[in-house]
Amino acid sequence: MGLGLLLIPTLGGYWFLTNLYYTRYSILRDSGYHVLFKSAIAGCSLLVASRLAIIFLFNPFFPSIGETWKSYVSFANSGTVALSVLLGGVLPIVINWFYGKEKAAQRVAVESGDGIEILISESIESEKFVELSLRSGKSYIGLALESGIARHGEPDIALIPIASGYRSEETHKLQITTNHAAIFEEFLSESSDSDMAYKDFRIVIPMSEIVSARIFDPEVYERFQQEGSSE
Repeated sequence: MGLGLLLIPTLGGYWFLTNLYYTRYSILRDSGYHVLFKSAIAGCSLLVASRLAIIFLFNPFFPSIGETWKSYVSFANSGTVALSVLLGGVLPIVINWFYGKEKAAQRVAVESGDGIEILISESIESEKFVELSLRSGKSYIGLALESGIARHGEPDIALIPIASGYRSEETHKLQITTNHAAIFEEFLSESSDSDMAYKDFRIVIPMSEIVSARIFDPEVYERFQQEGSSE
């Protein structure tokens, strides 16, 4: 098998790793050489699996497929290479049914030790509100859409804000100053654009600007406000 044909399974391995949720988020954080090395290993594994499938499955039970392929493509082992690329594209779709996106994202966040990404990822999975306190002193409360785990370089957090405010420099108590949800709801009810939705009001915050994050429960916040305590 020529080196040119060996490059094709590597591409299939890269496609497999970047589309399989279990490996997708971790490989996006790797450097170029690590990605190439892992893609080559995955490609070789797919190549071996393809060869075994041809020997023990296609040749004994579906010999006409191999003969038809050879009549159109005369390169040696081209069928094995083509099947490896096909497996690289199909297997992630099948496996992803059993291993979800958020579960994979949380695993990578745990391995990297990033507590903020873990919390935001968990809030997405549970569909709970999250409060993000920024370096500027401003705080946003809302539904997170993206945890930033899957991004190259410095990640961003996408959030649909329902409220915003600030934390007091002296007491660090949260003071909500703007009810975004009420404003958005009023605007959407008056807007003639039927394509507008809450997600169109999302904001994107660089991870480097976030000082802290926590799950936000409106009822708990109201109780602390009534008692006059800092929460």
